Amino acid sequence: MYEQLTYDMGQVMQVEKRHPGNYGAPGVKRALKRKRTPEDMARQNMRNRVKRVQRLILANFRVGGWHLILTYKKHLRPDTLDDGKGYVRKFLGKMRKAYQKAGYPFKYICVTEKGKRGACHHHLIIEDIANADLNTKEMVMKFWKCGRMTFLPLYAEGEFEDLAEYITKKETKEEGKGCSYTRSRNLIVPKPKKEIIHRKTWRKDPRPKKGYYIIPDSVINGINPVTGYPYQHYAMRKYAPEEELNECR
Repeated sequence: MYEQLTYDMGQVMQVEKRHPGNYGAPGVKRALKRKRTPEDMARQNMRNRVKRVQRLILANFRVGGWHLILTYKKHLRPDTLDDGKGYVRKFLGKMRKAYQKAGYPFKYICVTEKGKRGACHHHLIIEDIANADLNTKEMVMKFWKCGRMTFLPLYAEGEFEDLAEYITKKETKEEGKGCSYTRSRNLIVPKPKKEIIHRKTWRKDPRPKKGYYIIPDSVINGINPVTGYPYQHYAMRKYAPEEELNECR
């Protein structure tokens, strides 16, 4: 018997399988348990934070959105991260009002950081809307007057996951210096579907749900150092209609 958690973000599903320590796992070989160290807890906390940001991105942003980088002209650079946060907060407020006026929700994730040379800049993930009544790119250019704007399309398969890790690492690296990611309150926060599977264990190579494929390199089979029991994590991506047709031929 084991527990399965499934996070459904539409195009991507994340699955976690584990033998909870309080259930036990009859017939399953158990590794030697050990007391969790501060390093273990730090690594686990980091993994959990990355996954939370991954799920926020996957549940709320699609291919075709923007990874937007906002920088400053040299004479306009803020002295502190808090000053920079103030500038980007005003920018986000103007964007929100423009979206609301046009009848669209404004969603974003933003992290403010200082580069190697100390220059403050911002990384944002935003949707792209290009309609007659609202154009995201035009709104950004209208409201960001402090410096350069770099628009990077979200299109690569692993880019959402890589961005989540980047944002979380920047937050951790600058912890205590005011660096943290912020997000709009209207983001969908994925909740897991919990199931108790009445089997001894799971397949080492999981099978995808119909209409999905296993994302390469996402399968992790490991041992929980605290409980001594095995666990498995993996992610599945939904086929695009033409991909699914090709698989059937």
